[in-house]
Amino acid sequence: MASRKEQREEARKQREEREAQEHAKARRKRRIWQIVSALAVAIVVLVIALAISSSGGKSDTKVTKKEGEKTSNLFTGIAQNGLTLGNQQAKVTIYEFADLQCPFCKQYTTTVFPQLVSKYVKPGKVKMVFRNLTFIGPDSITAARAAAAAGAQNKLWDFADLFYNNQGTENSGYVTDKYIENLAKTAGVDPAKLKSDQSAPFVEQQLGEAQQQAQEFGINSTPSFLIQIGNGKPQKLSYNNFKLEEFSKPIDAALAKAGS
Repeated sequence: MASRKEQREEARKQREEREAQEHAKARRKRRIWQIVSALAVAIVVLVIALAISSSGGKSDTKVTKKEGEKTSNLFTGIAQNGLTLGNQQAKVTIYEFADLQCPFCKQYTTTVFPQLVSKYVKPGKVKMVFRNLTFIGPDSITAARAAAAAGAQNKLWDFADLFYNNQGTENSGYVTDKYIENLAKTAGVDPAKLKSDQSAPFVEQQLGEAQQQAQEFGINSTPSFLIQIGNGKPQKLSYNNFKLEEFSKPIDAALAKAGS
């Protein structure tokens, strides 16, 4: 028969064995969770990469003939001069501050903008000036340079309209040379001249002036608008949603003051 001392030693030995087994089990469990976590991270990265390549990567976008005709019809009969759309002698000017990657700018362009063009710009009552901001990221800068270069061929507004209709995922690298070339061709722009003009001094000047004016008037979101009567100081045009009446009220008021 074992002594008390031997019984205690045996109990201690069994306890240590159980603890060792528990520690080993815990280590295996932690290792399994580490592997599972690593796999989960890898899957998330893969899903994001696939999403970008499939939904955001529109570098090979083929702008449809129908899109080109729609844009052409929108601006038919309207003069374009660099950044300006419409009658140069119009007494009321709307300055639009936009980032071509901005989804809200796209929403404005595809909803209320065509109505404003039809009601005010085509009749020669109002002219619009494009102020391109580039706060979203690298693709915004590339897009802005291309738009400014299109403006040198008096096709900025056509280019911007087609850009919005083929807008990709923000900063996914979709604004490639091929993407720009496809838009340019559909907009009636010489792609070779556009590519050359993208690095021209006047492009830097236009983007710098847009940023300076945005800072002057406290504009920190897009799309934002200023409205100007004659050569007076521009005023902010406030709106709550992209509905015609939100814009037509201040425009009509400005036209009345201008005597138009």
